[in-house]
Amino acid sequence: MSHLDRLADRFPDIPPGVLLKADLLRRGARLDTEATGSRHYHHHDAGGQKAGLDPRAHVQGSVELPGGVHVFITHNANSPYVLRPAAQSLELSIDTGGDGREEIVCAVSAGPRFAWTSARTSRGTPLATLFTPSLGGACGPLAVFLLRHCEFAVAGEECRFCSWVRMGKSVEMRPDVDEMREAFAAITAEQRSVGYLAFSGGSLFNRTKEADAFLDYMRAMRETGARLPTTVAAIQALDRSDSVRLRDAGFDYVCYSMEVWHERAWDEVLPGKSRSLGRARWMECLQEAVDVFGPGRVLCNFVAGVETAVPDLYRSDEEAADSTLEGMRWCCEHGIYPKYAAWIVSGGARYGDRQAPSLDYLVRVMKGRQALYAEYAVPVPETDCQRCLTQSFEADLAVVDPARYAHGAAAARAWRACHPRAAELRTEN
Repeated sequence: MSHLDRLADRFPDIPPGVLLKADLLRRGARLDTEATGSRHYHHHDAGGQKAGLDPRAHVQGSVELPGGVHVFITHNANSPYVLRPAAQSLELSIDTGGDGREEIVCAVSAGPRFAWTSARTSRGTPLATLFTPSLGGACGPLAVFLLRHCEFAVAGEECRFCSWVRMGKSVEMRPDVDEMREAFAAITAEQRSVGYLAFSGGSLFNRTKEADAFLDYMRAMRETGARLPTTVAAIQALDRSDSVRLRDAGFDYVCYSMEVWHERAWDEVLPGKSRSLGRARWMECLQEAVDVFGPGRVLCNFVAGVETAVPDLYRSDEEAADSTLEGMRWCCEHGIYPKYAAWIVSGGARYGDRQAPSLDYLVRVMKGRQALYAEYAVPVPETDCQRCLTQSFEADLAVVDPARYAHGAAAARAWRACHPRAAELRTEN
């Protein structure tokens, strides 16, 4: 029996390609730097910048599995999976017995790799310090990290799953309109498609001051004169007046991520957020933001699985998954669109030595999320497509098994067509 058959035997109602994606998110793969085609992100973990470390630790990106399933992939030297070059593509294998003997799982296609990530502006500034490819999406979505500093990390209260904010003395960067214009023009000339533009960064205890930075960067982007794709501000939950400021500045969406649902998990996993605002007020801010932006224009992400790392919080994976689904249901009831990303255990994070969520946990979350689509009519945001959602499964299930999983809002979404694939556009003509 093949590895995919074994996965299908355990979970017969989930497409094997989606199960493989979930397992790769849990366990990563041993990557060949040259073969993967994965992009070199700015590596945020300060410890990961030390000389002499395996350069593959800096490799992140996406690959496409059979059936059009896109998965965010990271290097894990201890993973049973290995990704290496084959005749015309890449080959994914697995060591199933821990004895070094490998079984070929499938051929995969390398994700996009853009030359601009190694280019500089006319002033010598690396383009990758102005914009960053977002989560390996094949539509070329971009992220802008405006605050390269997090007060939570300074106080030892950073989110326990997060590594990128541990950046020593790095500080806020002010936007330069001319450089942003030049960089964005170079990016769009190469990619010809930007699925969305996400603004994000470290957190401040003064949330209004944090919002000021988002307004500065949006103003700078508008002053470039470029035609902007869909924009989203991924920021701490803001009071109504600051939500209004983001809306009036032109943001299409805001993402006020709760990350975890259970009240005790908040204290354990999100100490900085618990002190800066707290769970109850965070939920109030989400509801106020719906009044400002409208239903479906306010997003809330959950890091699916990180709550299982809290000792003695849940008696089973089933109970942990149901807790996260309870949070998603609350969002749907209040016109908030619940997003989720499978937790990837990251070196440099406080929880970097904890156990990844089980496959059983992820399957329960993905099935429960699809059931919510059928029950609630919260619109799917324009940021989401099958090629962009490399850390969650809702698009894959709706496309790969529509009869079972494309119901309600999931059925109405053109998951494959809403964003052009950057690689296809670059090869036209």
